[in-house]
Amino acid sequence: MKIIPKFKYIIIILYILLNNKSLISAKKIYNLINIVGIQDTQLIGYGLVVGLNGTGDTTAQIPFTYQSLNNMLIKFGIYTKNSQNIQTKNTAAVIVTTTISPLNYIGQKIDITVSSIGNASNLNGGTLIMTPLMGIDKKTYAIAQGNIPTDLQEKRMYFKKSSKDLLNRKKIIHGAIIKKSTSNKFDKYHRGIIILKSIRNNWSLLKNIRDTINMYYYNIATIIDFNTIQLNVPKNKILQNKILFHIFNIDITSKKNIHKKKYNI
Repeated sequence: MKIIPKFKYIIIILYILLNNKSLISAKKIYNLINIVGIQDTQLIGYGLVVGLNGTGDTTAQIPFTYQSLNNMLIKFGIYTKNSQNIQTKNTAAVIVTTTISPLNYIGQKIDITVSSIGNASNLNGGTLIMTPLMGIDKKTYAIAQGNIPTDLQEKRMYFKKSSKDLLNRKKIIHGAIIKKSTSNKFDKYHRGIIILKSIRNNWSLLKNIRDTINMYYYNIATIIDFNTIQLNVPKNKILQNKILFHIFNIDITSKKNIHKKKYNI
């Protein structure tokens, strides 16, 4: 019996993948367009990472970490006579950042980035404790908390080698929960006409997006220039939100999953 060389197996696998695009490229409309007049909201918060293995901030050089830790203990009713002796080698002061859009909803989990602002040498394996995330209006939109992955865990998640330069900046998947929606900022733009701008200047992709939308909602999408689609939708805000949420989650690479019955609006 002949033994098939290894490279032939590789060719077979590549052939299967290339002929099954859903395995290698899931293109949701949300990732391909922007809504004209709608902006994401950037959030920021100050917090503490605890549980570090001696790689946290140095008390003498970074006094705000000690002050934050002491204030947290006081909130829990813990008072120390010699608070100046509190050590922070297992604690690091951090800034937490993320971005949400009007399409995010209350209760949704989002990714966050945790960055050291002291002299901690490594955030690996620490735990970010409850941190409010605020917008420029100083309102709290999300609460962050979670375990920071180690280098080994990051390699498994991202399938790549972690850089030593990123020991002080870490990403926590689903590290925050949205507590306040920005969809109210979205409502004021609803007048029955919504303009979508394609992120890529690709005429074929633009037509694909239009045709896909129209297969769900009959003839509501019209191309008006080389990277713009106009949606004609009802003026009812609740119905508009439902339509947009559904449209943005459509995968344009899987038209075969479209129901034969179109939605009526």
